[in-house]
Parts: sequence; C-alpha cells; structure tokens
Amino acid sequence: MRGVAESLVFAGAAIALHLALWPADPDSGVEAAGGGGEALLTMRASSAALAAQVAEWDRPPEPVTEAPAAPQMPDLASLAPPPPIAEPAPPPETPRPPAAMQMQTSPLPMTPGVEPPPPPPSQRPRPAPQPELRPAEAAASRSSPRPPETDSKPPEVPQKTLNRPAPSAPSVAQTARRAKGAGGEARGQSGQAKAATLSPAQSRALMAEWGAQIRARIARGVPRGAGQGTAVISLTVAADGSLLTVRLAKSSGNARIDQLALAAVRQAGRLPAAPAALGLRQQSFTLPVQSR
Repeated sequence: MRGVAESLVFAGAAIALHLALWPADPDSGVEAAGGGGEALLTMRASSAALAAQVAEWDRPPEPVTEAPAAPQMPDLASLAPPPPIAEPAPPPETPRPPAAMQMQTSPLPMTPGVEPPPPPPSQRPRPAPQPELRPAEAAASRSSPRPPETDSKPPEVPQKTLNRPAPSAPSVAQTARRAKGAGGEARGQSGQAKAATLSPAQSRALMAEWGAQIRARIARGVPRGAGQGTAVISLTVAADGSLLTVRLAKSSGNARIDQLALAAVRQAGRLPAAPAALGLRQQSFTLPVQSR
C-alpha cells in the first residue's frame, strides 16, 4: 500500500511539474485581435446611433431631377472680326467728246436722164461788204479819180439745153415693170403686217367664220331625197373665193351620195372670200356634206 501511495504522490508531482513548464496558449488574449481572430465573430446588440448610421449608408442616392445648367457660350457676334472697310470707288471717267462729229451722208441715187433744175435768178452771189475807210483814206479816195463803174454782177451764162435722145420704149416698159413690182412688194408687206397684228385666237375665230360660210353655201345645193349619209369633202379655196381643188376625203358608203356631194361643191359657184385680215392666198378645208 505504501508503494502505491508513493507512486500516486510522485505521479501527481510529475504532472504538476509538467503543467508548470507548459507554454501559455497565445489564443488566450483578446478575442478577434490579430490574425487569430479571423475565425471568431462577436455578436452584440447595436445602439440607435449605429443603426441610423447604417441606414444612412444603405440609402440609395436621390435621382437628379434638374438638368445641369448649360455652360454659357461666349457671344459669337462679339468675337467675329470686324467687317473690312470698303474703299471708296474711284469716280467714273467722263468720256471726252469727240473732236469733230462727222456726219456721213450716203449719196442719193441719181435718176438717169434727169438734170437738176437751174438755180433761180434771185439766188445770185452777193458782193462782199467793203471795209469802212478812215477820214484820211476817205480824203485820198475823194481826191483820186474814181475808176469807171463796172457791173459787179457776173455775166449770166446762158443755159444750154442738151438735147438728149428720148428713152426708148423698152426702157420705159422696164421702168414701169420695176415700179409695179415695187408696189406689189409693198402691198404684200402691208398684208403680212396686218396678219401679224392678229392674235392666234383672232385668227382661229376668223378661220372658223370663213369655213362656216363656205359650208352654208355648199349645203344649199345638196339635193334632198337621195338617201341618208354623210360624205367628207376636202377642198382648197383661194382668198377671193375661187374653188381650186375638190376631192372625196371619206365616203358615205353610198356612191350616189358621194357624187351628189362633189357636184354640190362644184356647182356652188364662187364661194365666200377670205377675211382680209387673215392675209392668206389659199386655204384647205375638210367639210362634211350630209344628205337626207
């Protein structure tokens, strides 16, 4: 028994010695301090101030409702360079008048065989005025004998009449033809001038009126009772109303009616003349001739 007790005493002393020499645990310090507190979590109730601060941190930012003010741009008119100053234009040069204005006149054609008439006797050259003499010169002229007075007028030259041969008959006829041709040309130009003064609407109105008169004249000679049908006749009429050509433009389908329509045109005689304002030589018409 004594040995067991001693074993227990010595075993307890050895355990106590070992425990005294055992190093202290580094984790026995302040919790969550240093690298050893990473796996530890301390939970405790938060205060009202800390809760308000957390709510302030978690609150989302308020949306911006007002548009940012646009940056103020500088006035371009004040920054624009000043316009260039226009230099005054030099005064226009005044054209110098010509030294001498020469009038060019074309010589008038001389009619062969016609001499200019002699000047009338009243148009004679007047004597040049004599200069006034001083008193001394007047006395000398009085003392000196005067020369015999002579007529200062130039002697009249007798007008010689040249006996020219009379123009032959062919030359007279040729001159007449030239004059007649010139008159015809003048009349033609006058007619063209009158026609040119008409407007297109006036020309169409006059042409329609003339065609209606011709159609009425032809319709008088169309016989009745030959049958029903309309033949289209093409005719050319001179300005004085003479019938130049006539032909059948479109048949009525009945040969008898076609022949009667052509006969009515030919037997109508002189047709109405064209209005003078149109200035036409001839005109073609296409008229329907209706038989009943």
